Amino acid sequence: MQQDEIEKVMRYIEEHLTRPFSLQEVAQHCNYSPYHFSVFFHRTFGETMRSYLRKRRLTRAAEQLRDTELSILSIGLTFGYGSQEAFSRAFVERFGLTPRQYRETQAPIQETYPQPLLLPSQGNDGIQKKIQHLQEQIGAPAEVNILHVLNGSCMLERFKTSELMQDDATYVSFNEAMCWGETDPQVFSPSFNQRRVHALQTTEAEYRSIVIESLRPLFEERFDIIVLWFGDDMFCQLNLITMLAYLDQIGYEGDVFFCMALERIDDILADAYEIDPRGYAEIYKSVLCEHRKPDSAMMPVTYQAIRMYLSYRGPDSPIIRYIQRHRGKEHLVADLLKQFPDYGLGDRQYEWMINQLRTP
Repeated sequence: MQQDEIEKVMRYIEEHLTRPFSLQEVAQHCNYSPYHFSVFFHRTFGETMRSYLRKRRLTRAAEQLRDTELSILSIGLTFGYGSQEAFSRAFVERFGLTPRQYRETQAPIQETYPQPLLLPSQGNDGIQKKIQHLQEQIGAPAEVNILHVLNGSCMLERFKTSELMQDDATYVSFNEAMCWGETDPQVFSPSFNQRRVHALQTTEAEYRSIVIESLRPLFEERFDIIVLWFGDDMFCQLNLITMLAYLDQIGYEGDVFFCMALERIDDILADAYEIDPRGYAEIYKSVLCEHRKPDSAMMPVTYQAIRMYLSYRGPDSPIIRYIQRHRGKEHLVADLLKQFPDYGLGDRQYEWMINQLRTP
């Protein structure tokens, strides 16, 4: 599909989300046969139109639960569910909590955005003002010792260059990719470090320099508040689980806040979300060590990331299927980065996946 055709498809879908329509209807609107439209849609977006529609409608439903006082039944009916029970089942499957629970907690979710993004850009000034406002809220009014943990050196550098670092706070980065390779139940233990060195195909000295030394203040100083700045994609959420598990394991008793970056639209949630780290050591162990769904409750955005993590390297993964269909294509890694932003994987992870599939 050409760019103008893609935008035509997305605008048609957005304008008709609240009524039933068929693939054939959209194909006809875009002057395609149903078969060719189905193939092009899947190649362009990495999933079927039905799958995309389901996720997009649930995202819009979540927006109405958050921003309006419409009844749950009314919202469910608006987006094509025949009963409140059917709507609740679909909502729980997608986000890990009921519509009522979501309305009450306003917990962060990973949203499905139109592709390509048909949303106004926030601009650097808008994002910086939000970040400054969040830090002022968290740090006021008492004088407290605050640690900001940012997901990766790129985010840390952005804070530096944009002059977003407050003089009375400490900033560090967590430079990991916990969604890749094996790990150890005891976070940041010698065994953990050894397993991560092997998983990331690096050396112990390099791992200690890049990951452990970057977190030195976390290990050596006392902080009243810890603020975790992580994205809503799978990559960032697995890193977030790891940090929360560490805080749980050391019995951290201060306040913990999650500030969620919306990296796919270069924005950030306007409010910080308070998290109790207790129980995250068990979530971490279940997911990253035992590769199974945990029994504990968690934020919906984390629940969504766990579902992606447990299947993204399996035979039914859309990423794996895409690589298998395009394994000889030039610039495949660049295509994967564009195709699957909700996973948040980097070029190294995609190169490893491609090489593994090439190995007999």
